[in-house]
Amino acid sequence: MKAVIMAGGEGSRLRPLTCDIPKPMVPIVNVPVMEHIINLLRKHGIKEIAVTLAYLPQKIKDYFGNGSNFGVNIYYFTEDVPLGTAGSVKNAEEFLDETFVVISGDSLTNMDITKALEFHREKKSLATLVLTRVDVPLEYGVVITNENGNIEGFLEKPSWGEVFSDTVNTGTYILEPRVLRYLEKNKKTDFSQDLFPMLLKKREPIFGHVTDGYWCDIGDLRAYLQAHYDVLEKKIDIDMEAEEIKPGVFVGSGTIIDPGATINGPCLIGKNCQIEKRAVVDSFCIIGNNNVLEEDVSLKRSVVWDGNYIEKGSQIRGAILCNNSNLKHYVHVYENAVVGDNCIINERVIIKPNVKIWPQKTVEPLAVVDRNIIWGSKYSRGIFGENGLSGIINVDITPEFATRLGAAYGSVLKKGSKIVVSSTTSSSARMFKHAFISGILSVGIEVFNLSSLLTPISRHAISFLSVEGGIHIKNADDNPNKLKVDFMDSKGASISRVMERKIENSFFREDFKRCSGEEISRLNNITDFKNYYVKSILNEVDVETIRKNPPKLCIVSPSDFVISTVVPMLTDLGCRVVSFSSANISEHAAIVDEIKSSDANFAAYIDSNGERLVFVDRCGNIVEDDLFLALTSLITFKTSPESNVVVPITAPSVIEIIAEKYGGKVVRTKTSPQAVMEQMLNHNLFKNKKDMNQFLLNFDALAGLVKIIEYLCVENTTLTDSLEEIPKFYLSKKKIFCPWELKGRVMRTLITEKEGEKVELLDGVKFIFEKGWALVLPDADMPLCRVYAEGESAEIAEEISEKYIEKIKKIINSQNT
Repeated sequence: MKAVIMAGGEGSRLRPLTCDIPKPMVPIVNVPVMEHIINLLRKHGIKEIAVTLAYLPQKIKDYFGNGSNFGVNIYYFTEDVPLGTAGSVKNAEEFLDETFVVISGDSLTNMDITKALEFHREKKSLATLVLTRVDVPLEYGVVITNENGNIEGFLEKPSWGEVFSDTVNTGTYILEPRVLRYLEKNKKTDFSQDLFPMLLKKREPIFGHVTDGYWCDIGDLRAYLQAHYDVLEKKIDIDMEAEEIKPGVFVGSGTIIDPGATINGPCLIGKNCQIEKRAVVDSFCIIGNNNVLEEDVSLKRSVVWDGNYIEKGSQIRGAILCNNSNLKHYVHVYENAVVGDNCIINERVIIKPNVKIWPQKTVEPLAVVDRNIIWGSKYSRGIFGENGLSGIINVDITPEFATRLGAAYGSVLKKGSKIVVSSTTSSSARMFKHAFISGILSVGIEVFNLSSLLTPISRHAISFLSVEGGIHIKNADDNPNKLKVDFMDSKGASISRVMERKIENSFFREDFKRCSGEEISRLNNITDFKNYYVKSILNEVDVETIRKNPPKLCIVSPSDFVISTVVPMLTDLGCRVVSFSSANISEHAAIVDEIKSSDANFAAYIDSNGERLVFVDRCGNIVEDDLFLALTSLITFKTSPESNVVVPITAPSVIEIIAEKYGGKVVRTKTSPQAVMEQMLNHNLFKNKKDMNQFLLNFDALAGLVKIIEYLCVENTTLTDSLEEIPKFYLSKKKIFCPWELKGRVMRTLITEKEGEKVELLDGVKFIFEKGWALVLPDADMPLCRVYAEGESAEIAEEISEKYIEKIKKIINSQNT
């Protein structure tokens, strides 16, 4: 039996731990994590080991040599260019002439490899994936298997809407040599994204074996600390070269501990350390070799590597100290902070939580370090939420944050790119716009600074100016102290999740492409773009037909800017317009009274950002959300027969009925506005008018309003009559609290225990019945699940949604009992 250890990882999310060493060399309880993997393989009788290398390969070769000191034989295979997980193993093909194990060199596990191998042989499998179950599967590859263990599907690093199970890929595989025939030599390929889906498609025997052993992917700094805590809690049994001097306290040879020091287990202190009087090493500390802790030093739940000198009165709390650094008197290092190799931290410095200090830095006395020094890898669940980026002014989104985020955004764009930056009229939005602009200019990107605008106008400017993207800053409708930031691509749509992750990676690593003073691009100020936007709307509608029979309507908005833009535009079309300011559509009675008193055909409510359009007709019917979507779909099908309409998976089924009537087709997407926009704008903006009209109807309240007025005039109909063309539908929308760690279990259990219903996995899990459907969708930003249901009647829709609410409650309660 042979094995391949994949040890090419750079470990960027572990920086600064991995600035000078590859990820497999990061120590766990004072020895490299890869050494624990070698010990595991040897325990299961595997002594012939190939190691694939890429990043700093000599560090691994120097430490492990030929493997003789570790009781194994090691053969190295180095990649000249990155080949991916599967490509790196293909690189070792000449060594792999029998069934072999592939295992990651940077995870900590005690999985039963022998048991997994028996499962592999019993199933006569070509490829067996060793799986495990985790509470929060977002950063892993989710794997779906049937009762027999056959793999049915994969999903790499899902969003909550894509979490169909809590069973994930550990990156450990048992493979037959024949599997390598499917791979091309020297071509970058990945097991999960390329090889395994190919094997599924070719109906090759591929299975998943769920291990009940311990497994931890040392993927980020929190996981790194947690792995140490788990070892000390004996969740995994690892040999430590130390003597247990009292219960839970392990000390290496040559270490001197003053009798006046306090040592509380569980903890590990390495070799040749010196612990002076009144020093405190509290529980869940791991101290490496050759460290000195002077008087009154206090450590709690921290990891200290080798060769550090920590002077009198310093305190470390839940942090990591790398090799050969010196903490002077009374330094305080707080939770999740990291001090890299060879740093000097002078007297009374405070290093705040989550701060990362790169190797070989000096911090001046009395400094309060509240951000990463030079560049860093800050732990976070992410900048972007389900619907973009938002936060409280000067708390979550500060000027410093905005400048760094602008630099991060500009750094992921190509050199010479141009972008639009705009904001609404509020002083706070304008202030942060200028901070974003500073960051963007600092990395050499040219900026078009637009004066106070609405989101749809910014989207239009991106296309009009032919730039690569843009940012629009606005205040949230529900909270004036909250900012929302829209990042847009070259078509004016919200950027993809892939682009969001690139920006996040650039932001956290602070890997900014700073340019010289001569390379800083100019700032182009445009003050009158609103006029271009209005003209473009009017150029795209049948003005003469509208002027022949113009409607009378009420415009309602909380924004004076919106009203001052819309009213003149509609007046120019010949419409008779009255307007008044209202915070939201909830002031329904006042709007109905205004319609009647002014003898208007209908009222149109537009939010302060110009994105949301809601109608109130003469009968007092509110047209919003799903009904508005059905209306815009009807208009699209009637004006462009046989066209496609894009709607989220939660949209009512009557849209398919309308589509069938007019020979059209419905394309369903994930629920996020980002996904809907992407489908609508899969062609260049303005080049495909059908797609553009649908986009405007749903995401541009001003242009959408004019388009609908045009439709009513051309068809010589009213809003109320148009609504009567839409069949009745009944939706129920509920939400239920669900702890983050149980979301994956809930989704897996619902799929496993389905009762013969048809299941769709486009976004969340959709169960389809004869009389309706239910969709269960884990929320991306909050600890809850959302349940959508549709039925033939309101009672049936309510019954279906309540059924799944109860199912989720039962799953959660069974975990808590």
